[in-house]
Amino acid sequence: MWADDTFRKAISLASPDLARQVTSILDGHAPKVRRVRRAALATARYAIRHTRRSTPFGLFAGVALTEVGDMTEVRFGDRHQAVARPDPVALDAAISGWEADGGRMDDVEVCVNNLAKQRSGRVHVPAEGASEFSLALTPAVALVLDAARLPIRYAALADRLAVEFPDTAAHHRTGLLAQLLQVRLLRSSLRPPATVVDPADALPPALRDEARNNPAAPDLRLDATVRLPKAVWTEAETAATALTRLAMHPAGTREWRHYAERFADRYGEGVEVPLETVTDPEQGLGLPEGFGHVSAPPRAMTRRDRLLLELAGTAAVERRRSVVLSDAMIEELETAAGKSGVTPPHLEVCVQVQSGSTHAVDRGDFRLRVFTVSRAAGSMTGRFWHLLPGAGAGAGAGAAYGDLPTVDPGAELAQLSFHAGRVPVDVLTRVPQVLPRLVSVGEFRHRARGVLFPSDLAVGCRGGRLYLTEAATGTRLELLAPTAINFLWNNCTPPLARFLAEVSRAGTPQVTWFDWGAAWTLPFTPALHHRRSILVAARWKLRGRDLPGRAATLEEWAGPLHAWRARFGVPDRVLLAEDDQQLPLDLRQSLHVDLLRAHLAASRTGVAVLYDAPPPDADGWIGGRAHSLVVPLKARS
Repeated sequence: MWADDTFRKAISLASPDLARQVTSILDGHAPKVRRVRRAALATARYAIRHTRRSTPFGLFAGVALTEVGDMTEVRFGDRHQAVARPDPVALDAAISGWEADGGRMDDVEVCVNNLAKQRSGRVHVPAEGASEFSLALTPAVALVLDAARLPIRYAALADRLAVEFPDTAAHHRTGLLAQLLQVRLLRSSLRPPATVVDPADALPPALRDEARNNPAAPDLRLDATVRLPKAVWTEAETAATALTRLAMHPAGTREWRHYAERFADRYGEGVEVPLETVTDPEQGLGLPEGFGHVSAPPRAMTRRDRLLLELAGTAAVERRRSVVLSDAMIEELETAAGKSGVTPPHLEVCVQVQSGSTHAVDRGDFRLRVFTVSRAAGSMTGRFWHLLPGAGAGAGAGAAYGDLPTVDPGAELAQLSFHAGRVPVDVLTRVPQVLPRLVSVGEFRHRARGVLFPSDLAVGCRGGRLYLTEAATGTRLELLAPTAINFLWNNCTPPLARFLAEVSRAGTPQVTWFDWGAAWTLPFTPALHHRRSILVAARWKLRGRDLPGRAATLEEWAGPLHAWRARFGVPDRVLLAEDDQQLPLDLRQSLHVDLLRAHLAASRTGVAVLYDAPPPDADGWIGGRAHSLVVPLKARS
């Protein structure tokens, strides 16, 4: 694989450490056998991804716009465009070093992080992941909080400290400001808001050059034309509608419903309470249950769970790998979950078009396999808007997103801008501004026309549903968060940003990939088909405890694996799933079996989740290229 120039370049950009390790091994500087094996398996995973996975990452896969046409048309050229940005981790280290040097910070502006909260004589500010820093509210810290409410030059802030605390040594005052910048209580203009796509643009020349010498894996815009007939897009609408009807939480999650009830009990309906008061755990309600925790509490068995357990169990007994969902079955499952009467205003569905040729697609001989559904339009596509001028950047696209429907017909759509809770995923939240107004959370940003901060917002409740409003004008707002970060992980998103993104839609159906509910614990669930769509693929759970231990050879381990496959009807070609990532495996190949074993050995749960892979000719219509089609959809009514 390393002799392939294209592959080697892709690896070197995606994982420089692995590239250096492989080069060292091939040059004869072989470390221990275990490290060589790890490098070989990591290279094998990348090799499979290079040919069979469509998730955009570095030079492995890219993005292009698709169009509606009378007939299917596919053209791929060779003038792809790679757009590089600084590596977030290296950039963060460089900026932190600059912020620690008071002499270089004189002309840099700073302001207080609007995520900081005062409680019980201390100041709390979010840290990396789901944790937070806590500092004593000393007189010096209190002065900084007051003086830097709005952006102020670092030198001017240092002068204020010197005037108020003349007996304190200068290096102690500088050290305090460096500490407040380090813990993110202060945000500097060196860290531009998330609507700045390339953060190096805002840096001083010396720091900018250092940042651009450490690029991250680039984003790739493909030189490609892909047109598909209207039937494909109609099928995507049909699949999204079915998944909306099959949502586990048609009226919002239990946690949000409970929060809305608590709000109504405490404040009453129609009363609009400042956001910062509501979310304060001492003055108000705090945040909903589950914010700040990765796992969800147990829930009671529902009628929907029982119906799905019966459906999956019957399919297993009858040795059927798939079940066709009729309209009557969907109606029964929808009724069991409880109809809400409300439709989510917009979302994105990610699908694969499965067909052997362009001619087959044109005559309607195709299937649509749903990979996932996002919470809102822009969630999956937002981070690529800077690559696709017609999709996100520019006035035309801004007008298109401004025209999206809202839950409340009178609400105004605004863009949510925030930094990721973990530095390595910073690029996932950097999106150009496409809406006239935005809400800025935890960023350095000047007050300007169309810019709102958490202190400008209030929360109300009407008809059992929460809503967000601009406190000064009473204008209802619904926020668009164009990022694919999974809010449920909690360690990648500031809790207040998640609250703002979810609150207005909290009472609508929560549409995701198909949720099996309690049936997820079963060792097998069948594929669910509806019309020409595969709403969810067949899925198996393989437990490491059912296979030989570490001392067994690969051949000794593979024997019980294949026996398990025979009992459960597991096909040769599967997708090994981890969160939202899927690695195609062919279990007839020893190397792929070895990759599965390594995955199980490293798994914290000791379970490997396998999905039925698409047919070998599924990508025939697009020249055999692995692909995903992301379709933004809005509700018609």
